[in-house]
Amino acid sequence: MNIIGEKVTVVTSSDPTKSGRSGMVLLDTANTLLLDEGGRTFRVEKAGAAFLLMGSGKVVTGSDIAGRLQDRVRRRGA
Repeated sequence: MNIIGEKVTVVTSSDPTKSGRSGMVLLDTANTLLLDEGGRTFRVEKAGAAFLLMGSGKVVTGSDIAGRLQDRVRRRGA
């Protein structure tokens, strides 16, 4: 699942200061997402977090998108 460029809202996070924040995914690393929130960037740890994908309305957990993007694509066989 490629979420780079998607607008997301952090539903829950192990860091309570990140919960409720929204932004566009700029970078998807193995353990974090880098989000752009109106010109300011912030990083969210995937572990212990859940994200609302604004385009589809789907909620994904950090474990759903754990690992590097290219590894997730290979695991799914796509």
